[in-house]
Amino acid sequence: MNIRQWAILALFSVYGCLSALWPYSAYAESGQADRSLLQKGLTIYEIDQELSRIADQEIKLQAQMQSAEQQIREAEHSTSEAKIHAAKVVRSYYMGDRDSLWVLLFSVGSFSDAVSVLDYLQMILRNDKQALQRHTDAWQRLTSVKKELADAHTSLQRTKERYLQQRERLAALQKEVDAQLADSKEQAALLQQMLELNKLWENKGIPLFKTYFQALAGAMQQLPELVTSGGDKNKNGNLVMNGVNYTFQMTDSELNDFLRKKNERFRNLTFHFYPDQVSASGQEGDIAVMIRGSYEMAVMDDGSEKPFIRFRILEMQFNGFSLPSTTVEEFEKSFDLGIYPQNIASFLQVTGVRLEEGKLSILLKLAL
Repeated sequence: MNIRQWAILALFSVYGCLSALWPYSAYAESGQADRSLLQKGLTIYEIDQELSRIADQEIKLQAQMQSAEQQIREAEHSTSEAKIHAAKVVRSYYMGDRDSLWVLLFSVGSFSDAVSVLDYLQMILRNDKQALQRHTDAWQRLTSVKKELADAHTSLQRTKERYLQQRERLAALQKEVDAQLADSKEQAALLQQMLELNKLWENKGIPLFKTYFQALAGAMQQLPELVTSGGDKNKNGNLVMNGVNYTFQMTDSELNDFLRKKNERFRNLTFHFYPDQVSASGQEGDIAVMIRGSYEMAVMDDGSEKPFIRFRILEMQFNGFSLPSTTVEEFEKSFDLGIYPQNIASFLQVTGVRLEEGKLSILLKLAL
């Protein structure tokens, strides 16, 4: 039984049918013990969502494995046929059968016959080449599909392990919540506050965080515009040149101004740069958000292995409650907040990133 079902059942057993939800201040002003309980309730809710995502992923992986197994059977059949044809071609060359055909070219009595024989020989050579190529293609396809199946199998095993870990974590938290509720004289009030917090997160918190992350991902792609900005303070904008080395510098004030020009949504969100960390916090209506993260060097996994700057989310808070690692990982996976210096200038390559009080510096060099 997931947290929503459990909460509703508990509420009905205590109250029967509840009236309207209590305001946010009801749990915001609760004691430390109550906040701990609400925090666990929110974590349970999010772990429950993660279990649903993992279950969906497992179904997709199983379908992928079934498809790959079917493709392997088809590829093995094609490989077997292509191998037989290829073997015949190789054997004919080894036994000298093709040599006798070339002798025909020198035994014809007229030019027109020679052209006909040559066309015939070229057709045989084309068929031989196609037979050998079919064998090569079929073998490569078989190898590729087998690798896909192996990768899907590995992913499925990891998915199952992650599911078991999260389920154990959910059970442990649920046990703690049950124990705390059993010791409390305000079970009904706490249950209602837990339900309210979860609904507020589901109905307002998640959409707001997604809106911010989508807007941030789009704005990060337009960050190179800051290179040519800066006005009278810096004729070269935010890009400082020193021989073959460059430094892209940006203050948190410049970032806030830039984001707010791009999207009015950011008027309620403020970024701050700290040593080795960056935070964004703000409030919109009855929803307070906080995102804390850091930048790190990474390489692109598209085969180019080009370096870029990845944004790692260290913490997310919703109305003062920390969201679990499963939620953080899901947002980090769904939204790319990285910085790609090649978008600043194609001839530049990133060599480092540095966060200081109030300033972000990206170290670059000419890509020779």
